[in-house]
Amino acid sequence: MVARLPFGTATDLRRAYEDVDWSATAVGHPDSWPRALRRALELALETRFAIVICWGPDLEMLYNQAYVEMIGDKHPAALGRPVRDVFAEAWDDLAPLFAQARSGEAVWFEDMPVVMDRHGHPEETYFTFSYSPVRDDDGEIAGVMDIAAETTRQVQDHRRLELLTRLGDLASELQPPAELARKALDVLSTAPLDLPAVDLQLPGGPTTLPSPPAPLSPRQVLVEDTADGRLAWVRIPAALGGESPGVLAARLSELVPLDAAYRDFLRLTAATVGDALSAAASYEAERRRADLQEWQAQRLAGLVAVAQALPTVETEDDVLRVLGRGAAGLLGADGIVLGLLEDGALRVRGDERDPAVGALGAALRGTAVVSDDGATAWPLWVGDRVIGALGLSWRSPRELSAEDTDLLTALTASTAQALDRVRATQAERTAAAAVRTMAETLQRSLLTSAPQPEHLETAVRYLPAAEHAQVGGDWHDAFLTAAGAACLVIGDVTGHDQDAAAAMGQVRNLLRGIGYSLEVSPAAALSALDRAMRDLGVGALATGILATVEPLEGSSTWRLRWSNAGHMPPLVVDPDGTVELLRTSPDLLLGLEAGFVRADHVHGLSPGATVLLYTDGLVERRGASLDEGLAWLARTAEKFAGSGPEELCDGVLQLVDGHAEDDVAVLAVRVRP
Repeated sequence: MVARLPFGTATDLRRAYEDVDWSATAVGHPDSWPRALRRALELALETRFAIVICWGPDLEMLYNQAYVEMIGDKHPAALGRPVRDVFAEAWDDLAPLFAQARSGEAVWFEDMPVVMDRHGHPEETYFTFSYSPVRDDDGEIAGVMDIAAETTRQVQDHRRLELLTRLGDLASELQPPAELARKALDVLSTAPLDLPAVDLQLPGGPTTLPSPPAPLSPRQVLVEDTADGRLAWVRIPAALGGESPGVLAARLSELVPLDAAYRDFLRLTAATVGDALSAAASYEAERRRADLQEWQAQRLAGLVAVAQALPTVETEDDVLRVLGRGAAGLLGADGIVLGLLEDGALRVRGDERDPAVGALGAALRGTAVVSDDGATAWPLWVGDRVIGALGLSWRSPRELSAEDTDLLTALTASTAQALDRVRATQAERTAAAAVRTMAETLQRSLLTSAPQPEHLETAVRYLPAAEHAQVGGDWHDAFLTAAGAACLVIGDVTGHDQDAAAAMGQVRNLLRGIGYSLEVSPAAALSALDRAMRDLGVGALATGILATVEPLEGSSTWRLRWSNAGHMPPLVVDPDGTVELLRTSPDLLLGLEAGFVRADHVHGLSPGATVLLYTDGLVERRGASLDEGLAWLARTAEKFAGSGPEELCDGVLQLVDGHAEDDVAVLAVRVRP
């Protein structure tokens, strides 16, 4: 036994290494290990990335603590054993990769699927890894180093979200419930990794899986192991709390653990199907009503004209004008008025001297009224409530026939629906305007002006989305740290409402406090923000970049150091017109995983260079890819080489003003020449 073993300082892992009879392995006793192996192992043991070194002809395994957490129950037996024996269940997939690395060619795979038995049963897993050759002291390839990160949760979440999105799109398709259920099953059948078999058990419809063995309560996921595998049932919720339309039954994957995420996915799938079925049922009801109106319209073409015109009106006065034109042709009326209930009082639309005005109040009780002079007033029903009355008058008394009564029934129904829709639309516009005003005011109040240190020139801009109600969580920030360094922030909280704007304020203030007070790198500051969001209960997800701009001592060059949390890449415009997008592999979104280790990146800046940070609303366009949007931004920024940050910000925003589908925040900083 040598005086210093290359096993690291972690107590449990060191004990596991010392328990191995290395002399009985092809690797040999640690005294005989070549210097190259010792160096590689020491490097692996000193990093928090999961690393395994497979050494010698049989590729015996040596690894660090992070790798222990990745392989589960295979540790500690895996130490010193050939990798093909440890991962026998996946060796057919892994063998070609090791062979390629041993030939001298590094291997990189992202989100590679591997069926692994690490907890006593086969399990679906995904990994992003790099296999690299490791050379011995003579320069010959003696092993393979694998640096890996497990991405199982991210891959599963992404594919499940994609399925839910496709299911949600069905709600916009106008079709009968039975047809929609068939299409929903077609979509569900495209997810065999999570739902090997699936069935929508609707009243009167066919079934392919067993019915639930017991009544289901709302949101319950009932699971039972059967001869056909593990089955689950979830009640499909109905919109607005109505009667459930049926049950979602599914055979679950034997390779995916039935954890909280799997159960939530089943609940969300049932809820999304329920929303689509409710939309289909509403469409079916509307279609039947339209069929009735069409039958009535065949009896009298004038009623068709009125019924077709009413759905296009936007105001109560428009409703009255449509009725004024149509009622004369349908019933020969000489006058028409509307009585509308507002806060318990009657408001008249039309000529207040019309004889029918006197009958409007009585019709509000819910029954048609005919006055002594022949005028009539009919209640306007929406559901089980009366919202007003329609009054008609003739110069001479007129007795209403059965056909007249049928026409008035249809006319008042269409009128009531039009008025209710007009009021709902006006209320929705008012509410949306209030929400937007409040959120935009909040958002702008949190976006401070940029500091102007001696050697830097800074500009910031914020542009709301062109869509009326699309106010989101975009923000920019620039400040000097306690040590005087320039700190730049751009970010976007997910969502498009006042909640997103409020969450943006929380995240922005947390990051400002962390960035000002902590003398740490951008990556460390974003990691601290992750922990603060978790510990302080900030329930939001956000993308963002935190960057610092500092001079390099003894040089005219400046240094841009940044960390990217799933955000758009920074853009640098050099004085000579060269434009570069600083693409890196972005880290996880903020607020997603508090323990995630983030990365710093560095780029040199010459005097006169400008850095542009921006949110995705600047480059995302309907019908165009993100790469096309980034290419457009690079071409546009090239035209502003030599200009100041103010001109650059104004120039790019002027080109998207009125067309942006999302909020846009931009920040530009220039090293003064």
